[in-house]
Amino acid sequence: MIPMNERSGSQKMIILSEEQFLEISALITSLKGKLNSRLVIFGDMDGQLIAKNGEIPGLDVTVFTALTASDFSATKEMARMVGSQNEFKLHYHEGSHQHLYVAAVGTQFFLAVIFDPSVTLGMVRIFTKKTLEKIDKILETQPVEEAQITQMIDSEFKSFVKDDLNKILG
Repeated sequence: MIPMNERSGSQKMIILSEEQFLEISALITSLKGKLNSRLVIFGDMDGQLIAKNGEIPGLDVTVFTALTASDFSATKEMARMVGSQNEFKLHYHEGSHQHLYVAAVGTQFFLAVIFDPSVTLGMVRIFTKKTLEKIDKILETQPVEEAQITQMIDSEFKSFVKDDLNKILG
């Protein structure tokens, strides 16, 4: 389950089925292998990490995922400011030691690939596009569910939290 903020301010959860999660995880593992990339991240536009494959020493993937989602928010506003009818769906950042390629998956998710300069951008674009198409298919055939967070927290859980807080706070 993934938190999702609505414009009205109420919190909703995006709910991927276990099957969707496993299929998407397998796809990002495959993408990482094909590109010999350092890290592949699948996250939502609210900055929640859903799945990843790979590691970069010293990188806080949770914070990185949130920053990537913020990048999409910022470029969405930039697109609006320059009169673009559509949001910018792809982001590419070139560094001296690593490059970052990020693509939107529909309107709710993104896929980020961190790779070394030895991997050509063309290969990253081709394999990422194929992976995006497969993820889109997974999300279309099994629609993503949404539920109010308040519905997800039952009274028993609330009772446990209340009891624990009372113990801690006295």
